[in-house]
Amino acid sequence: MEQRLDLISCNRGASAVEFGLSLTVFLGLIFGIINIARVLWVIGSLHFAAESAARCASANTTTCNSASAIQTYALNQYHGESLGGTNPFTYSATGCGNSVSASYTYSLTIPLFGTYSLPLSAKACFP
Repeated sequence: MEQRLDLISCNRGASAVEFGLSLTVFLGLIFGIINIARVLWVIGSLHFAAESAARCASANTTTCNSASAIQTYALNQYHGESLGGTNPFTYSATGCGNSVSASYTYSLTIPLFGTYSLPLSAKACFP
């Protein structure tokens, strides 16, 4: 008996191709979740630092006695990813009280899709 292999009915390697396709989608999903979590971590850290600095400017005038001291305090309260050596925090005394805001452009790199710039901002006002 002769064994005849038709290329059309051959199933060898089908599971490897299916695994490769599903692994690509799975890894893209996992790395997407990780990248989104990192962005949310930076946003949360910016908000926490701005709120802490606005509260310090209102309640602790010995530590936060000038605009530069408040900005430095906010930078020290920030616990997210590195900001690249810049201080994104600004202070102003507005009608709502002591206002601290932050503005930072996050560089999001997605493999196979490229790099995107996400503008992130946070603002807090404490009477």
